[in-house]
Amino acid sequence: MKVIGISKLMSRFFLMLALGSIFFSCKNSDDDDPAPGSHGIEVATGVFKGTMKIQGQDYYNAIVNVSKTDDAHVKVQPKSGEAYSTATSKTINVTNSAGVSVSGNDSQGSFNYMISSKSLQISTQKASENEVAFYFEGEKQ
Repeated sequence: MKVIGISKLMSRFFLMLALGSIFFSCKNSDDDDPAPGSHGIEVATGVFKGTMKIQGQDYYNAIVNVSKTDDAHVKVQPKSGEAYSTATSKTINVTNSAGVSVSGNDSQGSFNYMISSKSLQISTQKASENEVAFYFEGEKQ
């Protein structure tokens, strides 16, 4: 039952990611952005509050810290000292080429931050048996 719930969440997440990519990838060539590739990933860093799901358990008002590790990676880390702090921190490869969202998907998980709404979705993957994967949806504080 837990696998079906997580599978549904991940399916919805990837559907939203795909639709967002299609919608925002069609940029008008008349836009006044002289260097569309110059947008950094810093805009997606900060403190986020929302709902975290770990192994079928929902944690409301969960806090996730997102920090930049280099020009292409962000580290997502649940707040320490909380019931959901067992979730494993991950470093995910991301890009911000259009100035609309910061997103990425690699073996550590997927990350999608919508700049206009300041909303974040994270889905992490287990890389070893002792890691705890999580799904998070929230907004920048």
